Amino acid sequence: MAYESARAIVVRFRGLVYYSALLDASKKLFGTPLTLVLASHRNIVLDIVAGVVYALHPVYFFLFAVYALIKDRRVFENLLAAFITSSVVAVTIYIVWPCAPPWIALPGVQRPPNFLLEALEIITGARIDPNPYAAMPSMHLAMATIFAYYYYRIRREPIVPVAWVSLMMFSTMYTLNHYFVDIVAGISLGLASCVLADKYLGPRLGQRLDRVVDRLVAVKR
Repeated sequence: MAYESARAIVVRFRGLVYYSALLDASKKLFGTPLTLVLASHRNIVLDIVAGVVYALHPVYFFLFAVYALIKDRRVFENLLAAFITSSVVAVTIYIVWPCAPPWIALPGVQRPPNFLLEALEIITGARIDPNPYAAMPSMHLAMATIFAYYYYRIRREPIVPVAWVSLMMFSTMYTLNHYFVDIVAGISLGLASCVLADKYLGPRLGQRLDRVVDRLVAVKR
C-alpha cells in the first residue's frame, strides 16, 4: 500500500524514472551485469526455483513474525521495528529516486516465467505485479536479511539464514528484478535496521505495544 501511494506521488510530482545509474554501476563492477550473465544460463529448473523463492516474499516473513511472537516477544518487537524502519527508508528512496529494474532498463531481455505467480493470477483472476520502479534498494533482500538476523537470534543456527539470503540474492538477479547494487543496498539497509531496532527502536515500540495492550485489557474489564 505504501509503494502504491508513493507511485502516485512520483507520477504526479516527478514523472521521472532513472534507467542508467544502476546499470552503469553494475557495468563498472563486473563489465557485464550479473543479471545478464544469469539470463544467459536459464533453464526450467532454475526458472522454477527462482520464481518460487521470489514469489514467497513476503509470506515467509509474515510466518516467521508469527513464530517470533510466540517464541520471544522481544525479538518480535525488534523484528517489527526493523521492518518498519527499512520500509520507511525504502519508500522514501523510491519517491526521491525511482529506478527501473533490469527487465525494464535492458531492452530485449525478458524475465523468466514465474509459474507460481501465474497460477495465483489464474486462481484469483487478478493481475499480480509489484511496483516496477522500486529497484533501489531491494526490499526482498532487506526483509531476507532481517529474517536471517532474527532467525539466528532465536535459533542460533546459521545455515538456514545464510542459505535463504543467498537464494534470495540469486532469485532477484535471475528474475531480472534487481541489480547487484540493489542487493548490496538491501542487505545493508536490513542490517542497519536490525541494529537500530535492537538498540533504540525495538524497546520503544515494545513499550507502546504494552500500553495498547493495557488499555485493551482495561476496556474489557
